[in-house]
Amino acid sequence: MSDSELNSLVEKLKQGDRDSFNKIFRRFYAPMIRFSIRFVADSDIAEEIVQDFFVKLWSTRDKLNINTSFESYMIRSIQNAAVTYINKERSHSEINLKVYTEEGEAYDPSQELQSKNLEATYRKILAEMPEKRRLVFQASRFDGMKYAEIAEKYGLSQKTVEAHMSAAIKQLKEGLKDYL
Repeated sequence: MSDSELNSLVEKLKQGDRDSFNKIFRRFYAPMIRFSIRFVADSDIAEEIVQDFFVKLWSTRDKLNINTSFESYMIRSIQNAAVTYINKERSHSEINLKVYTEEGEAYDPSQELQSKNLEATYRKILAEMPEKRRLVFQASRFDGMKYAEIAEKYGLSQKTVEAHMSAAIKQLKEGLKDYL
């Protein structure tokens, strides 16, 4: 599906066209579940996150304001939902660990804070990347795409994809050097 076709479908979706919504759903449902699984490592939870995204997309379609590409909007929304789920689950697990086990005394809040800081720094670095670099990096690392597939998807040469990946990794290493 080309960008112009997708943009047209999104515009029709905003006007309440169910057929456009169904086309978008059929095109992106499975890939977004695979993307979400990379965060939550549970296919049922991943499916729930993606279903919630599409329910919200339909219910708020008339207020939809996308400042980037629809794919970027969708990826960011699902990524945020997955991270929110992980944080809630982690918090719940830590409370259970502290209350129900003897290891509760070994709980180290500074380690949790460092983990949250690392995650926030990682997300900030991704957000600050030039859009193409970020999209190429996410396609490679989150979607598991090969460089040739990424090149075809974004209309780039394979060498350009390699350059984007190299720059993204360098930017991440530089930004995360305090955590490595």
